[in-house]
Amino acid sequence: MNVAIQGQAGSFHEQVAKQWYGDSVTIIPCTSFRDAFEAFGSDEADALVTAVENTIFGSINEVYQLIEECEAPIIGEVKLAIDQMLVVNPGATLADITEVYSHPVALAQCRKWLSKHLPNAELIDFFDTAGAVEFIKTEKGRHMAAIAGAQAARLHSLPIIARSIQNHKDNSTRFLVLEPTPAQANASKSSLVITTSHKPGALVEVLQVFADAGINLAKLQSQPIVGKPWNYKFFIDVDAAGEQLYHVIKQIEKSDHQVTLLGEYVADNRSHMLFMDATHPGE
Repeated sequence: MNVAIQGQAGSFHEQVAKQWYGDSVTIIPCTSFRDAFEAFGSDEADALVTAVENTIFGSINEVYQLIEECEAPIIGEVKLAIDQMLVVNPGATLADITEVYSHPVALAQCRKWLSKHLPNAELIDFFDTAGAVEFIKTEKGRHMAAIAGAQAARLHSLPIIARSIQNHKDNSTRFLVLEPTPAQANASKSSLVITTSHKPGALVEVLQVFADAGINLAKLQSQPIVGKPWNYKFFIDVDAAGEQLYHVIKQIEKSDHQVTLLGEYVADNRSHMLFMDATHPGE
């Protein structure tokens, strides 16, 4: 099984992919989210794992569009707690650090800590948190640090001088797994894209159909429609699947709204999310 991810060895995406598919999975590392989806589209990968939102950063808008364009359905979700680390070269101290490298999402997650403890350091975007650790190791500069997970630090044998530096302790990321296989029989959650008809109250009309069916909306995310300024489509996660969902979709479509079902899967409803040596939602 080849699985495409955004990131490289030691990244959070790699950890999630191996948790879902097992340690024997072959990881296809990609620089960007689009590269990961293109790896799947070109048959280089059999499946892909992608972050879609984070409790601090919010939704990763680019990923929603890529999922809509992807031929593979969503077959699963994983929600994991995130713990950010400040990784340095041997012998470095906080006083030495003038440059901090990481993915922009990870930097944003740690903005408060960085402002307090490294107010004069230059924050430098990198394509991947684990890649940032590898980069500072190669450069060997004591003035350089990277924000990443503990696994990336261990992989490259670099010390951690500050732990849990994210803005909030309840930092967690939701990942989706996409693979061209049928939905599980016990699927309990679904993701859809709904393009409402251009009339007053269109979205309210759609939401009322879900309410009348007793279906809870877990997420509602608007996205602009390319080529139609100020018109929007809506990515919706609902706590329903199977025949109950299909009936609702038919009702919505009767009112001239367009519905695309992105996938049905088992919801990750753990009250306490699995804590792992994590990095960020975009690596």
